[in-house]
Amino acid sequence: MYKLLTLLILLCSTLNAQPPSRFYTKFGGNGVDIGYGVKQTLDLNYIIVGSTTSWGFGAADVYLLLVDTMGQLKWQKTFGGAFADVGKSVIFNPADSGFVITGYTASFGNGGYDLYLIRTDKNGNLVWQKSYGGLDWDFGQDLSLTSDGNIVACGKTYSFGFGKADGYIVKVNLSNGSLIWQKYYGGAEDDDFVSIKLTSIGNNYLAGNTKSYGDINNDFWMFKIGNMGDSIASLNFGTPNKAEYCYDFMEDANNKLVFCGSYDTSFYNINKNNAYINKRDLNGNYVAEIQYSGAGGNDKLLSVAKQKSNNNYFFSRSVFKPGFSIEAQPFLLDNNLNFINATTYVTPNVEETYDVISTADNGFVMVGYSNGLSSNNIEDVLLIKLDTTVLNAISIVGVDEVIDNFNIKIQLYYYNNKVFIKNLIKGNSFYQLFDETGKLIEYGYSNSNEINFKSNLVGNSIYLLRLNNNLNFKFISF
Repeated sequence: MYKLLTLLILLCSTLNAQPPSRFYTKFGGNGVDIGYGVKQTLDLNYIIVGSTTSWGFGAADVYLLLVDTMGQLKWQKTFGGAFADVGKSVIFNPADSGFVITGYTASFGNGGYDLYLIRTDKNGNLVWQKSYGGLDWDFGQDLSLTSDGNIVACGKTYSFGFGKADGYIVKVNLSNGSLIWQKYYGGAEDDDFVSIKLTSIGNNYLAGNTKSYGDINNDFWMFKIGNMGDSIASLNFGTPNKAEYCYDFMEDANNKLVFCGSYDTSFYNINKNNAYINKRDLNGNYVAEIQYSGAGGNDKLLSVAKQKSNNNYFFSRSVFKPGFSIEAQPFLLDNNLNFINATTYVTPNVEETYDVISTADNGFVMVGYSNGLSSNNIEDVLLIKLDTTVLNAISIVGVDEVIDNFNIKIQLYYYNNKVFIKNLIKGNSFYQLFDETGKLIEYGYSNSNEINFKSNLVGNSIYLLRLNNNLNFKFISF
């Protein structure tokens, strides 16, 4: 009896079976699945965190995915309980090559939502999970390692503080999640922290938003803390009577802090936004700022990263378009904030990417969501991998829809421990078969439109097939 194998993707059209430098793909099920944070692992895979209603324990759960360099899912995990749980950021744990996640949970804790921290091993298995907060709502947004090897997470709290919402910081022991200290900062109005980074001078800096200091409409907020969470510096900046919202920041190669977000250009601050960048030194002194305008009137920069080999800046840009579509736009600037390049992914529907990182090959990865790639127009996790040009990524979304240069749909069959491929080639063709590590297993020539491999394939393993030195396909055996 024949057994149909699953063909995953056409990887590239030339050369060898190297990881593609440009692609986009999606992950998820029948529910709402969103990616909020991404990092590259030591073995160059991608760890993604977000939320899912497709799998898990309750209304929404923390969603953790490991994706390989080919854009294929290696494993996925969920964490949470009966109510809504969301993962917002993930970092690599150098202690055991595992991961630490922050976000928020309504399933565990003291009341409402609580800041949520999860530690896993390198395979995504739970090591510990903890919640932090009071009787009201408390949210985790980002996290970082500290100079003493523990974890500090930031967000906002309605349980503690001085006003409506305040910036919230917790420091916990990496080994067991026990609370070392918690701090809250702000004034009489809404204040929050959205990003935290350990800088070159050994201090954790935070970026956020404040309505308590400066402008009631909202200003960018730069904050610096010591090892005990004490406030070393606090600075708000923005234009009077204008609403500026910060979403992320980073330290560049020249030890400057680059903050990104949006600038409301409307008279009454009704969300007619330009993309906005404000650059400061480590003391908060002004260096530069710039705005970029999109065609739809609601343009913002949601994340920023620095290119590995130089000081170019890469932003994840969200552009609202007439007809109620949102474009996820890779946006590349030089270190003087001059425009280099930009493009748009992926469909005419709605895509946004919330996090961007630089990668070891001098490219970038963005993660967010797409409803245009979904068969039911519900959000799926969107992953975009780009090279230095940020242009012309190929789609590897379609499972079982791979088409070669002759528009022939591929079929793989398994029979008597052998694999042969129908409707792929015509006449004699040279083929090579590699395992996932790139090791050549066998090679030869076909004598018809099928290949009968001489090797026995290991079940549930990934293989690479190269045809005539210019077509590469990836498939998994069962």
